[in-house]
Amino acid sequence: MGKEIRISFLKRLKMSIFDFDKYHIIASEGLKRGITYLIKLIMLFAAIISIAMIIRLSQLFDQGIQYFIDNSPNFHFENNQFVLESDNDYTIENHQYLNFKIVFTNSEEYSEDEIRSFDGLVIVFTKSHILIKEENSTSIVTQTYEEIKDNVNLSNVNKDYVVNIVRGDNAYLLFVNIFIIVFVSMFFAYLLTTVLYIFALSLLGMIVSRFIRLPLKYSAILSLSISSMTLSTLLNAAYLVINLFTGFVVPYFEMMYILISYVYLIAAILIMRSEIIKKKDKIKDEIMNKKLNSKKLQNKNKEENKENKEKDKKGNEGKEENKSKNDSGKELKKSKDNPEPQANIQENNQKL
Repeated sequence: MGKEIRISFLKRLKMSIFDFDKYHIIASEGLKRGITYLIKLIMLFAAIISIAMIIRLSQLFDQGIQYFIDNSPNFHFENNQFVLESDNDYTIENHQYLNFKIVFTNSEEYSEDEIRSFDGLVIVFTKSHILIKEENSTSIVTQTYEEIKDNVNLSNVNKDYVVNIVRGDNAYLLFVNIFIIVFVSMFFAYLLTTVLYIFALSLLGMIVSRFIRLPLKYSAILSLSISSMTLSTLLNAAYLVINLFTGFVVPYFEMMYILISYVYLIAAILIMRSEIIKKKDKIKDEIMNKKLNSKKLQNKNKEENKENKEKDKKGNEGKEENKSKNDSGKELKKSKDNPEPQANIQENNQKL
């Protein structure tokens, strides 16, 4: 291809979606710029998903806190022991976004088998100790309230205290941490998946370009493949956001998602070939026009030369006529000025 050019991220984003006829500019931008564009595109995708996730989690968090306020019994600590102001155990459980289970009980013990059977985070507050099982683990950590009291003033811990803690600055720190974790995980996971799709697209691009005899370098095809993933990536982000908030599912979306990229790449290559053919035809027309103009110019010069020769010929004839007229005029004038020869001629005529 020609010399590398530079276009901004937003301009390339718009060009990749709406301007098939400008994909030759994208190919000319170079593979390094294409990789930079891909990284920014995936960062945009990860940011959209992470922000949507935080918004959704904050909604669920607020709903959960309100449900906890409205439905959970009061509790407090006395003499380093947990007291639930209810005769029945109280459980908070979620499986939709964060897989966790929190249990409040006045019992001294709680079934460890039941804790291990839950596939997620489990926290159990019993009368004398707290049990914690992390997600994807079967080990249970046990701590007595005697051990915790050195770090936390348990006499202040109750239902209102927990609500205030959860709704305070700790909640924002929690959401910031969740955003970072989701962003990083989504970025690397989707980047790896997209790179695999891009290599598959580039192979198809090589086959199509060779079939239609379009001389494209593999680096240029890779750059085109990266841009052809733009609309699919944004549609995937929109679909995940909609699914996150509404649960709406589109069957075979992933198949349609990659099919859009194939259509974009093939359309771009065919348009590039069409543009090259148009340019060749235009050059041929220009060459033909130059030849025709050259012939017309030659014919015009010949006609002008012929006309000039005829004018010169007429001019010479006119000069000769003027010269003869001038000579006869001079002789007539001479005869008028000198009458003797005329008189001699008359005398000679009388003698005869």
